[in-house]
Amino acid sequence: MSDDAKKVTAEDRRAWKTWRCPPGWWRAARASAAIVASCALVAACGGGGGNVPTDVGESSPMDEPLRPTVRVIDADTVDIDGTRWRLHGIDAPETDQTCRAWGRTWACGQAATEALESRAAGMSCAGSETDVYGRTIGVCSSGGEDLNAWLVDQGWALAYRRYAEDYVGQEEEARTERRGIHLGEFVEPWNWRRGGRLEGEDTFISIASGELDVGALADRMLRGDDAHVYGRWLDDSVFAVVNDTVTVSFGASPGTTPTRIGGGVWQGAIVAIDTRTGERISGEAVIDIDDFEIPAVDIAFSAIKDVHGDARDDLGWENIPVDEGAFQARGAAGSIEGRFYGSDHGDVGGIFERDNLLGAFGGSR
Repeated sequence: MSDDAKKVTAEDRRAWKTWRCPPGWWRAARASAAIVASCALVAACGGGGGNVPTDVGESSPMDEPLRPTVRVIDADTVDIDGTRWRLHGIDAPETDQTCRAWGRTWACGQAATEALESRAAGMSCAGSETDVYGRTIGVCSSGGEDLNAWLVDQGWALAYRRYAEDYVGQEEEARTERRGIHLGEFVEPWNWRRGGRLEGEDTFISIASGELDVGALADRMLRGDDAHVYGRWLDDSVFAVVNDTVTVSFGASPGTTPTRIGGGVWQGAIVAIDTRTGERISGEAVIDIDDFEIPAVDIAFSAIKDVHGDARDDLGWENIPVDEGAFQARGAAGSIEGRFYGSDHGDVGGIFERDNLLGAFGGSR
């Protein structure tokens, strides 16, 4: 194009402001050999005023490469610009699939789908084989990260060993670390599609020191969001301080008292807040029953210290009766309340308030 053709006259600008052209006219104008021909196209369309670039040499948003349109179907299937992709080597919970953790049924399939959606920006997939449903099988990535591997590593999908063993290592690590669906019970996605479902009923129960929707908190934590939660995760229960104001203990409760020969000991920890200073406190916890024939718990908190390492006095309670797996004691010196969790009473946990400490505790046998 000649230099004369690149220039835009004042008369050209007035013409542009007078006429409106259909979408895409500016790209056509740039490709034209002469700007006058483009103006003729503009005049032909008629209409009201509009704003245009002041120089045909300027860049336009239309010149920027279009980003792919990504639609997540579920945690192992995506649609990118109309091409349906099935992620290679993994199988994720179906969108409507449920799992159970801490004695609570939760929407693990939806959580897995949301996890992939969180990484969907800029997603691309590579592969050439297709499955029986016509989907292209591939490895998908975003920002250079293998999303197939990431989903399995985070516990949002399983290695689909029937077809590949690429992600077995990630699944084993996720299971060891109890991430995602590995936190509790689930039906393998391939069995869910055949009609398999979880057996048994929910046994979720909670104790809190104040107003708190513990069920909603548990659902949020099961999705991996533990912001503002200061606590510990056991096999079948959780004890924590939430938002530095409310203590909570929740989990799968059998509603029964441990029954064995002799006694038993549960060891764990405490987390607490100093109600005067707001400082976080930690310590060790031992909960024991001397004789299951006459079930009563003795509780001892020791090695109590603040974030600066300054020690606090030990705390203890003795001979608190256990009834249907629960126990509590209240008095002028403070209060404590707890229960046993897990089908075999493997966990114990609760909340307490004493000596200006508001806290939660828990332990495992």
